[in-house]
Amino acid sequence: MKTYRFSGLPLFLALGLTMGACTDNFKDYNTNPNEATEEMLSYDNLLVGGFVPQMQMDVIPVSDKGANDYQRAQCLTGDIFSGYMAAIGVWNGSSNNSTYNLSFGGWNDAAFSVGFTKVMPAWKQIHDKAEEVTPTTYALAQVLKVATMHRLTDNYGPLPYFNFGHGGLTTPYDSQEEIYKSFFKDLDAAIEVLEDFAIKNPAARPLRKFDLVYGGDYGKWVKFANSLKLRLAMRISYVEPELARRYAEEAVNHSRGVFTQNTDNALLQSANGIIVYNPLKVVWDAYSDTRMGANMESFLKGYGDARLSKYFNASKKDGEYHGVRTGIVIGDKSKYEPLSTPNIEANKPVQWMVAAEVYFLRAEGALRGWDMGDTAEELYNQGIRTSHAQWDAVLPGAYLKDEASVAASYEDPVASNHIRTGDNRLSTITIKWNNSDSFEKNLERIITQKWLSVYPDGQEAWSEFRRTGYPKIFPVAVNNSGGTISTEKQIRRIPFPISEYNNNKAEVRKAVSLLNGPDNGGTNLWWDKK
Repeated sequence: MKTYRFSGLPLFLALGLTMGACTDNFKDYNTNPNEATEEMLSYDNLLVGGFVPQMQMDVIPVSDKGANDYQRAQCLTGDIFSGYMAAIGVWNGSSNNSTYNLSFGGWNDAAFSVGFTKVMPAWKQIHDKAEEVTPTTYALAQVLKVATMHRLTDNYGPLPYFNFGHGGLTTPYDSQEEIYKSFFKDLDAAIEVLEDFAIKNPAARPLRKFDLVYGGDYGKWVKFANSLKLRLAMRISYVEPELARRYAEEAVNHSRGVFTQNTDNALLQSANGIIVYNPLKVVWDAYSDTRMGANMESFLKGYGDARLSKYFNASKKDGEYHGVRTGIVIGDKSKYEPLSTPNIEANKPVQWMVAAEVYFLRAEGALRGWDMGDTAEELYNQGIRTSHAQWDAVLPGAYLKDEASVAASYEDPVASNHIRTGDNRLSTITIKWNNSDSFEKNLERIITQKWLSVYPDGQEAWSEFRRTGYPKIFPVAVNNSGGTISTEKQIRRIPFPISEYNNNKAEVRKAVSLLNGPDNGGTNLWWDKK
């Protein structure tokens, strides 16, 4: 949910933010003789600056007046599939995304719609108006495009990507492999432009009036672009291992490098007269539709983790912390409402990427033998330290040395959906790094702590679970997929939107051939090859 305070807001910013998907009528909006002309707007990035926050507000969807886009694109997909949270709504008698009935409600159209009706039209305006005139603004738009669209392709796979905005009644789809490889080219080009400007103009902030993440600091955007490049490089580690290594090492060894401290974190927050409300607050509070996931309770309690009270609120039931298992039948929502809610208030910045994640990416790279600038052990430990510092959680001195604690049994406080000690669905990975352990055991250790540190971004956590198989996520108790999704293997993707079958039927049918499998939640994405 967002609120724009238009009182006193500059015309160019208000205009850029309110146009939404109607950006084709940009000139029509600028013909009022009492308002600024395009010639006036061309100075100091005013012509395209307003489109920057328009893109930023929907890298993770926060721009609708409620939280419906966010809930459907994030909470009812990645958040529940990753085990971070559980949806407690009783929609369709609990036969919905949480129990793998992906045909209910048209929920899976939301992320696609936001990407292609909000973010990409704003990007197209910057592309058309700024690529030659203000290349730094275009470079930033390229980074934002990749930051948004990698989330979409990690949901669906192929997308109608390269021909966006070229006209025509239908748009052909491109394979995920082609899209991913274009991401690296776009990031490399953007990094070069932004770094050149930042070196020559270290104090300049051309987009200070528009940028809701770094206040126009291009040096920080270079670090984000490098960190994003590292994330995407690791994503392809099982399908293109040599390419993954090359891009990962380039990102880490770039002169400006990747995130190393929490002041680097990419967080969308209020600025320049725009109030950013964190939509997760709306979903857990006003909607009362999401609660702590059973997996989160299991790991945080089992590890005695100080982040428990930072991530979640104690249950109103008994003052303890209680989660909900995904994929159960909930007959009475009111029984689950008193359980633990996300400790996310309206003024909490929306998290895109943080330094802790980057340390774990580097730790995995080092484990694979890549040049990540330090040992896997030290990078792993630093990731844990950095995450605790980010959340102002005191890291106990014994935590990094703990070689005994494992995930705790999960006891459902309402029904009998328990996962108890001895059940092979319960993780037994410990915290302390051990160089003598196998590659797989140390990888599980890295990804488990990474999973804890990426919270609350369930989309990224789900993607990494699909890539690596870690951490152990409790399977759904009820599977309504009709046999298309394996309960054990768990959901791998989101089907193409119903709207695409209605409006772009021929092309979306062709796109299925790019999947190498049927258009359902059980088909692996291109990079999902482990």
